[in-house]
Amino acid sequence: MSLVPKSLLARTALVIVFALIASQLVSVLLFRYYSQLPRFQLVAAGYISHLKTIRAALETIPPAQHRDFLIKLREERGIRVLPEQRINAFGEDALEPAPNVPVIRAARERLREQFGPDADIFVLQRPQKARAAVEGKAAPAAFITKIPVADGYYWVLFPQSRILEQDFSVAWASWGVFGALLALVAALFLVSRVNRPLKALAEAAKAIGHGEQPPPVTEMGPEEVKAVAVAFNQMRDDLKRLDQERATFLAGVSHDVRTPLSRLRLGLEMLPADPATRADLEGDIEDINAVIDQFMDFARDDAQENLETVDLNLLVQGAAERAQRDGLRISLELTDQASLRMRPMALKRLLANLIDNARKHAGGEIAVRTARMGGSIVLSVLDRGPGIPPGEVERLKQPFTRLDSARSGQSGAGLGLAIVDRIAATHRGKFELLPREGGGTEARVSLPL
Repeated sequence: MSLVPKSLLARTALVIVFALIASQLVSVLLFRYYSQLPRFQLVAAGYISHLKTIRAALETIPPAQHRDFLIKLREERGIRVLPEQRINAFGEDALEPAPNVPVIRAARERLREQFGPDADIFVLQRPQKARAAVEGKAAPAAFITKIPVADGYYWVLFPQSRILEQDFSVAWASWGVFGALLALVAALFLVSRVNRPLKALAEAAKAIGHGEQPPPVTEMGPEEVKAVAVAFNQMRDDLKRLDQERATFLAGVSHDVRTPLSRLRLGLEMLPADPATRADLEGDIEDINAVIDQFMDFARDDAQENLETVDLNLLVQGAAERAQRDGLRISLELTDQASLRMRPMALKRLLANLIDNARKHAGGEIAVRTARMGGSIVLSVLDRGPGIPPGEVERLKQPFTRLDSARSGQSGAGLGLAIVDRIAATHRGKFELLPREGGGTEARVSLPL
């Protein structure tokens, strides 16, 4: 299963958020390389400079003035300098190396360059208790370094706040979340300007696919989307014009053919032909007339008929009675509730074509069923004919196509199933040709409630 979202909004938001995250990561890396690392080196250099200054002062000024110097250093700089005995009285096991963060790492390297490889920066393991023992009262956290002075050692407690920088990770995270929200809002705004006309365009295209004539789509949005809307409206107008021309052409041909057929029928009645020849000729005339009727049905715009709430069972019973009067055996299996909004005349033609198709290619008894399946009413016409190969099903829904086995000895123009498919589409339904259990074919039309 693909993890890529399907909607335009989700994809756009995902791209923008990824781009924002990538830009934030690059910004952090550049900041660390060109700003933070040099600043760490500067802080480390200042720390070592303070230690060197303290050692130089302690070695230069007389021992009697050490106390005054250390008090002044503590008051003005916040730096505590303790004799080695003060730390030893508590125990050096209370010290542990300072965490190896970048700024401490830089200071530690410089410290060892200046005071030897054993020099290190420490912190107290138990801060409150240790500070009380060493200093007599609580004090701010400090980094502790041992420096040699003349013949002895001193411990320098340097305030951590003067070395460690403020942690900006929360600020970076907050800005990242805020930036992502801004990106999502921007994506929503931009995609909505594209989505509205595209959604209207999709609905109009779906309506045309169902045989309807939707109104022109609004030509709005970005230039590219607007150009698509203009092209779609032009296509809609062209299709409408072609449909009208096709309907006019077929209606004109049908009318022109019916006139000589009427004269042939009249002349046939006046000819002294034997009854068998006359019956054959009358049958040929009826076949031609049936083909003309199919042309007229195919040219008719079913979407122009108004929708009405009708019981489909009544239409099925009417079609079955007409077929039975012509000598066809039909069995009905009808559901209790089959009312839905439909175009009644179009559904009558759909039923007539399905029953006529079953009669031509199957013979014998035909079953007509109605059933409710989910949110649809299913109309099925079943026969016991030779069946339809699966590879021929979609081809048979096209105009002017028939099975090879049906081309000899059968009348018709191959429009019956195409008419059924189009009427089903105008009702937003689905037409299927399925194999029937036990042999034969099931012509199924699913009509949404």
